[in-house]
Amino acid sequence: SAGAVASPMILQRSGIGDGNKLSPHGITPVIDNPNVGAHMQDHLGLNYFFKANQPTLNNVLHSWSGRIKLALQYALARRGPMALSVNQCGGYFRSRPDLDRPDQQVYFNPVTYTTTPKGTRTIINTDPFPGFIIGFSPARPTSRGQVQISHADAAAKPLIQPNSLATNQDCQMVIDGAKLCRAFANTESIKQLIDTPFGEDVSQMSEDDMLDDFRKRCGTVFHPVGTCRMGANAKTAVVDHELRVFGVDGLRVVDASVFPNITSANTNAPTMMLAWRAAQLIMESRK
Repeated sequence: SAGAVASPMILQRSGIGDGNKLSPHGITPVIDNPNVGAHMQDHLGLNYFFKANQPTLNNVLHSWSGRIKLALQYALARRGPMALSVNQCGGYFRSRPDLDRPDQQVYFNPVTYTTTPKGTRTIINTDPFPGFIIGFSPARPTSRGQVQISHADAAAKPLIQPNSLATNQDCQMVIDGAKLCRAFANTESIKQLIDTPFGEDVSQMSEDDMLDDFRKRCGTVFHPVGTCRMGANAKTAVVDHELRVFGVDGLRVVDASVFPNITSANTNAPTMMLAWRAAQLIMESRK
């Protein structure tokens, strides 16, 4: 239960994985299963930023006095913005009327911010003007990547190849999601709040621009799954329907790495459900 990145690495360093990739690290394959570390999926997200003509959380969070006030409000009453997700509004939407189920998760945040450069301590700085975000995450990606060890040493960093946007379907979902955000921003209720877009302006983008912008600016939503996926046999999977590793007695994997495919929403609740079911299976096996 180490997660979709670390669980396959534990197996690989134990000799369970793709023998062709383990041998160069001096690891003798015990069970040759190329599915270990393969089939990784993740959600990606992108934000569009707008200056607002009405106060937002920026007006409070940009000053230390405002931050202290909100912190005290939460500490004393468990209320206020700090008691909520930063995504204070959102939902799941069909980007096209011909779809039979939602394909996009959309976020509305009453705050805009910048982060410190890569490689430095992460600090979020709210902007000195009122602003808000409309963001989206394609909910049903089909591309699959992989996680492999870079060295036999357990302290070595993993080799992660997301292989994102490798299918035409995923690229189209990105374009559809950007168009959906543009449609939201163009509604009368939202237009009344917008002073001006800042940064990349989705209202001025072609479809090619939308895809190119997503490739340049998108980031993970930290929902990796599938690297020890569940399936019928070792030809296509790592664990069976009771989460037992194929070919090994007494070994189970219990985390999001066993998902056969990515859920269309956040992975936290499904992982908790999986853990509950795994506990039942383990207790039943000991009777």
